[in-house]
Amino acid sequence: MCVGGAANTGSPVLTFFLAARGMLNGMHGRRVMAAMVLLHAAEMAALLTAVTVTGGLARSHPGRGMGLAMLLLLVATVLVGWQGYRLLAGRRSLNVAGLAVQSGIVMVAIAFATQNLAVGGFGIVLACSVLAGWGRLAKTSSASTAPVVVLAALSVRSGIVFGLVALAVIFIPLERLFALHPRRVLRLGWRTDVVHYLVNGAALKVGLVVSVVVLGSVLRAFVPASLRLGVAASPTWVQIVAGFAITTVGGYAGHRAAHEVPLLWRFHRVHHSIRDMDWLAANHLHPLDETFGRSAAVLPLYALGFGRVSLGAFVILITVQAIFIHANVRMNFGPVRWLIATPQFHHWHHAREPRAYNTNYAGEFPILDALFGTLYLPADRWPAQYGIDESEPAGYLRQLAWPLHTRCAADSNAARTQSVEHGVAAPLVA
Repeated sequence: MCVGGAANTGSPVLTFFLAARGMLNGMHGRRVMAAMVLLHAAEMAALLTAVTVTGGLARSHPGRGMGLAMLLLLVATVLVGWQGYRLLAGRRSLNVAGLAVQSGIVMVAIAFATQNLAVGGFGIVLACSVLAGWGRLAKTSSASTAPVVVLAALSVRSGIVFGLVALAVIFIPLERLFALHPRRVLRLGWRTDVVHYLVNGAALKVGLVVSVVVLGSVLRAFVPASLRLGVAASPTWVQIVAGFAITTVGGYAGHRAAHEVPLLWRFHRVHHSIRDMDWLAANHLHPLDETFGRSAAVLPLYALGFGRVSLGAFVILITVQAIFIHANVRMNFGPVRWLIATPQFHHWHHAREPRAYNTNYAGEFPILDALFGTLYLPADRWPAQYGIDESEPAGYLRQLAWPLHTRCAADSNAARTQSVEHGVAAPLVA
């Protein structure tokens, strides 16, 4: 969605970004390194300029939150400098801290673009170019690769039971007509997955309320009131476009962190334990994992002042798409698969195949994975098997407790190594 965000800042910005992306793709070895050093230097210079400007505003307009904003910019500058040091030290893959700060810069730049097109657009292009460069380096080396309004718009599923019935009416015939892996409708573990759907929907709402009240208020304090008020006063269509771009970037970053941080992986592996990919399996999630993933998208919106935006329509589309990309359907979308996430794209994310491990994190747009160096999408085949090495206990309550009484894998990449020799979600609760 980085490109999507840039596209809404005007064609010159998009053209510049595509040119920078093409330049990085056409480079190899030391030339890529040199380009990345220049990009990091430009980013640090831009951040230091922002620190200076924010410091001046803090002195001339005390009490408006500029001091905390300056502190946050200084932290971002240090982290960007650290990434530059890692680059010079020979590292070829972006770590979690680097991903977090670069994603944060993109999201703040998108919000700032609603007030200042040129400056915000420059920030989007610069941060996305840095991310694209790290993705290019990873491929050329052996390295592994009002809050209530916002909350309601992003979390409420009106009529959970009605929604389940409606989804069943849509997806059961679809999976029968275009079955990828033929199987009966009431497969093993379907009752447990229904419980996941019904219970997790309510748990998510509670989790998001806590997340926004506790963490959102802290993050909001670091954003100047002038930016929040400016964003909230922007035209509705601008807020929707920028807000959707921010949630997409935040969703990618949160999903990737769930794979790369061992503690988060303990909860996320509940979802990856599914052996049979279908529309109902999309809801096979630990509620804490689902809350974390959704918070990664919600909190930046609240902190940046998107309190008046109604994203209900987007949420419906995203929810249906999330279920669709898990569906047991064999459909060839041709070139569209590079633009919008499809079942083939997401099935590879769950695949038991080493080349597919830790790839395809985006929920809506594969271009994010292409940009960040985590795309894997063979055009002519589908995964044959899904799952992880560890055995998941049967029953919803056991699955709920599973992450709490088992040790984390020392290396999340190793934890992600998959197998089909594991338990299947089974009847209801223990």
